[in-house]
Amino acid sequence: MWIKKAEITGFGKWRQQTFLFEPKNQLVYGLNEAGKSTLYQFIQAILFGFPNKRKKGQDYTPEDGSGYGGRLTLMTEKYGQITVERYKSKNKGKAAVLLADGQQGDEALLETILYPLNQELFQQVFTFQQEQLQQLEYLQEDAMHDALVSLGLSGSNQLFEKKNTLQKKYETIYKPRGRKQTLNQALQSLQTLQQKIQQKEAQEADFQSLVRQADELQKQVSKQEAANHEAQQQQLQLEQQRLNWNNYAEYQTLKDADLSQQGSPEELAQLQEFYQEYQQLNKELEKLQQALQRHSGMDQHSAKYYFYLENEEKIQQLLEQKVAVLRLLDEEQRLTVQLAQQQADNFGWSATQAPQPFPDNATVTKFLTPLQQLQKQAEEQQIRLQLVQEQRDQAEKALNQYEKQHPELFNQPKRKPWWFVAAVIALVLAFFLPVPWRYGLVVLAAISAVLGLMKKNTTASKETWQEKLGQLDLYEGQLAELQTNFARLDKRRLQARQQVQQELQRRKLPLRETELDIQQVNQAALQFLTQQEEQSSWRTKQQEIHQQLLKQEQEFTFLQEWLPLQEKTITDKFTALEQYAKEMEQIRFAQTYQENTMLQQRMNEAKKQQQILLSVNQHLLQQLGLHYPSEVPAFLQRQQETAQKQQRLKDLEKTVAPLFPNSIDFDTIQDQLRILKEKQQTSQEALRQLQEQEQRLRLQIDQMQADGTLDAWYQQVSQQKAVVTQLLKEYAAAKLESQLLQDIATELSEQQLPELMKQASRYFQLLTDYDQARLDFAEGTVTVNQRPVYSLSTGTKDQVIMAIRFAYLALQKKHPWCPIIIDDGWLHYDHQRKRQLAKLFAEFSKDYQIICLSSDQEMVSYYQELHQPVWELKGDSR
Repeated sequence: MWIKKAEITGFGKWRQQTFLFEPKNQLVYGLNEAGKSTLYQFIQAILFGFPNKRKKGQDYTPEDGSGYGGRLTLMTEKYGQITVERYKSKNKGKAAVLLADGQQGDEALLETILYPLNQELFQQVFTFQQEQLQQLEYLQEDAMHDALVSLGLSGSNQLFEKKNTLQKKYETIYKPRGRKQTLNQALQSLQTLQQKIQQKEAQEADFQSLVRQADELQKQVSKQEAANHEAQQQQLQLEQQRLNWNNYAEYQTLKDADLSQQGSPEELAQLQEFYQEYQQLNKELEKLQQALQRHSGMDQHSAKYYFYLENEEKIQQLLEQKVAVLRLLDEEQRLTVQLAQQQADNFGWSATQAPQPFPDNATVTKFLTPLQQLQKQAEEQQIRLQLVQEQRDQAEKALNQYEKQHPELFNQPKRKPWWFVAAVIALVLAFFLPVPWRYGLVVLAAISAVLGLMKKNTTASKETWQEKLGQLDLYEGQLAELQTNFARLDKRRLQARQQVQQELQRRKLPLRETELDIQQVNQAALQFLTQQEEQSSWRTKQQEIHQQLLKQEQEFTFLQEWLPLQEKTITDKFTALEQYAKEMEQIRFAQTYQENTMLQQRMNEAKKQQQILLSVNQHLLQQLGLHYPSEVPAFLQRQQETAQKQQRLKDLEKTVAPLFPNSIDFDTIQDQLRILKEKQQTSQEALRQLQEQEQRLRLQIDQMQADGTLDAWYQQVSQQKAVVTQLLKEYAAAKLESQLLQDIATELSEQQLPELMKQASRYFQLLTDYDQARLDFAEGTVTVNQRPVYSLSTGTKDQVIMAIRFAYLALQKKHPWCPIIIDDGWLHYDHQRKRQLAKLFAEFSKDYQIICLSSDQEMVSYYQELHQPVWELKGDSR
């Protein structure tokens, strides 16, 4: 790729400027501040985006408000001529690309065209600046060789810089014998902490034993709590069995009863049809009998008998309804019994005051969990309070007893200075006595003074008394703190308990204290609602039956003048009506002696049809175990009742049977409930004792850790381990990355360096104008004619660096990604070296476009001598 044209709309000092470039070598000449660096920054900005504004960096935004940006025309091998346009105020500063065939693209297309070229490669590999040379001049010998190898392998010294950065990073973190490195210090701190903890735990030999005992007791507490919970579940199940015992007894009765139906539904339907036809024939015979009586012409004097004849059909229809009415009465009685059986243990609930129970026991447990946790905390706090109270009382008792045994602690007599007086007298006498006696008196004076200074050795120890007093104060402080915490906790517990009671009242559930009692009441409420649904359907059915019976009684109204029916039940009314009809039939038989032949024949014919119907269905009657047609209504009633019982059995199998997995009687349920309640009391007491023992041990452990040393050290060890782990990760990552770069460099050096050094030698010969000059690389060292690089002059070093960089680019000449831009990189060159450098540019431009930006007039003369293009920046378009 090479740059054909740069059109600047506004960038730095440039406004509406156009620059045309040659595809090969060229020198852009201009004095300082002529805009050479601005032109370079423009090319970079159009290719890779505008630079961010920095406080210390140069801002190229036009101050006169001109459009910030422009366009570049590039020539590429794959896409031909393309135009890249970029303006800061347009499309958020993103590029617009126009291809030769008219297609347009965006920033993504530009990245595809330039790939693998990016801004970092553009700056480090294809740009030659004096700052890059200055960074390499002051390196030590080994660093210089590494940097040269990096230049040869990657075209820049980034590989070298990255490796050095990583090496400095992991050496800053850790060195095998280092002391100041962070990981070394962290490991030393961790080791010191662990040693302190071991010493502290050794001093507290029984600490771990107490912890193990407390943990074991905690396991026993958990086991006992699980056993108590299991017993509660058993008690709940038994309570549910007790509440549903009546339904279970009904279920057992129905289960043991023979509920098999006689006959198939088709046979029952056929039987029903036969009975209806048989009854119609009976009614026909009755009508013929009545007609025969009227036709006989016999005088009837009895008004009661006349009333019967006038209403005989209505009376017979009424008598035919007796069986159906008796069925309704039986059903009404059954529903009344069922409703009466479910009125017990309802805690005052009714249809208007129905409870609102929890959905299940799990919801009850979740609802009571906050209160139970507070109650458990309060119980534990109460145990701790009691234990500290006991310790405080013991400490107070020990202090009082010690003070009684040693009253001199508070009433010490003033000591008289007799020993000092004796010492003074002995010293005075020593001046007047001869030498042997003088020395003796001096010794005596010294002994008297020492005895005077010594305190009287009493059996009471002030330190012991202060220690006991401090222990009492410690317990007093703990007790006050525990009392405050308990009062606060108890207040929260009472509030939670009040909330529970309010919720129970809102749900219309009786107040209970324990979870088990509340679950039992909740089960009763759930069962009550289930019963309410059943009772609602029963009451509806009962009301329907009652309305039918009332309607049936109203049909007896026309008989009140002839029969004594007042204040009689409907059953008695049917009995009276049957007796009345029987008497009237007897009168009819007595008065009807002559029979009309025609009517008699019709009656005979009806009877014959009746016999035929009976003979046709005789097999069905025998199959169903019936002997007479009159047995059919009762048989059908029994089959209907059997079907109802079968449905009831199915309902009970779903609702009641799961509650009774094993056969049991009511007395056994009551006995097991009583045994479980007693067992619960014993288990609760055992649990309380275990919890108290655990609390005592926990209190001792807390007191052993009262100074906070172990706890603080444990926390410090945990934090220090986290620090060590993080530092190890950082050290391992830097070490691994550094080693990886080293391995990559080694692999590349074996493959690429021989050809690279051969090409670099050729360019170095051109730069030095010395055909025998040679660059070699052996055992990790770059030499110039077998001389180390660091011993060369600054200018020669620059030539070595230039030769190696151009050698790397020469190896990539098959794919020239970018023009080479050189910005005054020969400050250490004399006129001969500059001339040779110009020759190198001219030769190298056969494969690359070279844009040399310079303010050196001497370089202009060399370009002109070599017939290379030169143009000057004067602010005019070109």
